[in-house]
Amino acid sequence: MCTTFDYIIAGAGSAGCVLARRLSDAGHQVLLLEVGGSDKSWILQMPAGLRSAFKPTSKYNSWFHTTPQRHLNHRQIQQPRGRVLGGSSSINGMTWLRGHALDYDRWAKQGAAGWQWENCLPYFKRLESTQQGDAAYRGRNGPMHAQVQHQLSPLNSAFLDACAQAGHPITNDVNGFQQLGGSRFEMSVKDGIRNSTAYGYLHNQANNDNLTIWTHCQVLKVNLNGTKAKGFKVFYKGQTLDVTARKETILSSGVFASPQLLMLSGIGPSEHLSGHHIPCVVDLLGVGENLQDHLECHIQIETTQAVSLNRELQPHRMLWAGMQWFGFKKGVAAVNQCHVGAFLNSSEQVTHPDVQFHFFPMFFDKDWIPVSTTYGYRIGVGPMRPTSRGSVRLQTTNVTDPMRINPNYMATDADWQVMRECMRLGLDVAQQPAFKPYHHREHTPGPLIRSAKAMDDFIRQDAASAYHPCGTCKMGSDSDAMAVVNSQLQVHGIENLRVIDASVMPSVPSANINAATIMLAERASDMLLGNPMLPAEPLPFHYSHTHP
Repeated sequence: MCTTFDYIIAGAGSAGCVLARRLSDAGHQVLLLEVGGSDKSWILQMPAGLRSAFKPTSKYNSWFHTTPQRHLNHRQIQQPRGRVLGGSSSINGMTWLRGHALDYDRWAKQGAAGWQWENCLPYFKRLESTQQGDAAYRGRNGPMHAQVQHQLSPLNSAFLDACAQAGHPITNDVNGFQQLGGSRFEMSVKDGIRNSTAYGYLHNQANNDNLTIWTHCQVLKVNLNGTKAKGFKVFYKGQTLDVTARKETILSSGVFASPQLLMLSGIGPSEHLSGHHIPCVVDLLGVGENLQDHLECHIQIETTQAVSLNRELQPHRMLWAGMQWFGFKKGVAAVNQCHVGAFLNSSEQVTHPDVQFHFFPMFFDKDWIPVSTTYGYRIGVGPMRPTSRGSVRLQTTNVTDPMRINPNYMATDADWQVMRECMRLGLDVAQQPAFKPYHHREHTPGPLIRSAKAMDDFIRQDAASAYHPCGTCKMGSDSDAMAVVNSQLQVHGIENLRVIDASVMPSVPSANINAATIMLAERASDMLLGNPMLPAEPLPFHYSHTHP
């Protein structure tokens, strides 16, 4: 068994698969390590199978929980992460969104030099294949396919009509010039199959002699020679091995595991490491800090007509849907469940949308399990730029034990203000004439939940993660004491070690973060290879009049 490679990547998720493909295509010997197994299961490949992948019992899912959240009735909030080739891109909701141009300009202002929008846009275009929007803004030939559902259901159509009736604009391409408004949302699906990064970047690599993939491989720590990384210590096929990287060692293990492995390797806050009797190699205060995530609250309406996707849960319809998908990769099982949504402003003072709506033409129980006995729809509403910051910390020195995850949700008055406005805006849309033919009753928050106190109580009990955690190994300048990596994604104080995944984001983008994570890895691959960066594309974009 070969144990020496040019590059070794810990984590075959949204970033790791990208890096493995680009580095091996360039002629380098690459080892890709994944703690989970293969993604070649119909549960993952069928877009409608996502709820099965999300179950706590799923072998494709690391079902983490936060610590009790002080501002949310001390509830522990679910934090599922993919444990399979493709990582969380193999279990997510497949909603394909970039965020706003100003999100990336904000990164640059926060110390991530060179990561402004004009520099990120060409990499979004390189990774993407879509027929939507203006080709100046969108990619046409990339490995990640994005498509809209052209034939909208009555409830999806009603949502867009209701947005317009509520006075909100309708944008033709939420990933193009204008994010603001109601819009059709794209999904990362190709030919009826989930387009995870494993599907897009790895599945056509069967004859690539440069790429070695070890699944069911547990990374234990980064191996260091002084302050130089030389690979990983791993547990694979029943034995502990040292795997050596001739060029660079790369952590792409995600927002929780990347800081965990740094700390287990002696890279992190010295005081915290000493409490676990870990010798500190480099005292990096920011490892595990700066945790951010999107929260959602849920407006749910029961309908009088069988117009929601709940009708598809009837046994004969499920049988037909299965036959269509397994036979032809067509039908209701060949698409995800969120085809429309909206980005809105919480006030006239914001520079770009800070409120997001996910619309689901389906009624769910409290655990996001669709029910067959009730018809209805759900609007997930939430702030896109939370000001609360949390952390992840070691609970033990056993890498298989979960981290102490504390997002510190809703810790600021600003987050409460925006969440209240999210609920107001969402209820206003739900009450527009376009929905009137379908409405039976408001299930949540309920028609009696309108006072300020009642609404705050509802938020405390209902708010849940939208599953976009990031920021725990943030990118920043050498002068930033809380930065973990520089703008080249190199770990401060350690040679030949980079972190490349959502953990390096200085702040969370104003949208779902999977596309941004893939973009980050695409750009990082050029850094690793010493390639010229793609030329900047300073295209105009829509923003409010208050933009500086």
